[in-house]
Amino acid sequence: MTKDTKIWIIIGSSFLLTGVAIFLIRRNKRWDRFWRKSIYGVLAHEGGKSDIGGSGKDYTDLISLDGGTVGICHFASGGLCSLYKGMDTQKYFGKSEKDMCDNWASKTSGAYQESWWREGFKKFLDNPKNNKVQINVCKKSRQGAVDNAIKNGWRTDRELAIAVGVSNSYGNSGFSSKAKSRDWNAEKILSDYVNRFGGSFSSHYDRRRKMIDKWFPQSKEKNIA
Repeated sequence: MTKDTKIWIIIGSSFLLTGVAIFLIRRNKRWDRFWRKSIYGVLAHEGGKSDIGGSGKDYTDLISLDGGTVGICHFASGGLCSLYKGMDTQKYFGKSEKDMCDNWASKTSGAYQESWWREGFKKFLDNPKNNKVQINVCKKSRQGAVDNAIKNGWRTDRELAIAVGVSNSYGNSGFSSKAKSRDWNAEKILSDYVNRFGGSFSSHYDRRRKMIDKWFPQSKEKNIA
């Protein structure tokens, strides 16, 4: 192998690695956008500020419900432990992650009654830099539904937003069961979801459908998986 050949191999390899890196960065950004839109727009109903109406959830929510409920996904009870694991509990509460999960993550823990708990969470929730932490923790509970939808041929952002929205109401396994019985037809699933899959009409589910239409319109859906 000549010296020139080696140089061209090195140059070619560099271009290839750069291309792969750019592809991965773009893919990650695409998924980041999808999850932000799905959680803030579809699940949290724009923090309750949407013109579609209904109550919502916001990044800064800090309420007494279930002994202490916080954030964009209203982490409470067992969900609080997941959030503790995603944040620096020592920084905000002066306590270890284990201590917070063992003693301050249940309905009966009395967490909300403790001023140090409320103050610690207020500092965490009021910092926009921590919004991504909330999104990353929240998406884990819906990732199973998205993964299963992809395995069954769903590829677009709208289809996967439907998986997120429906699974938030029926659980990941419940969503998969409903989807399977409807041949994994995303639009059929969304239509039936509004009527509780054969039950009565739900204004809440209908608002969620409208949020999916707003944030992931059919006319602009695109492949992301």
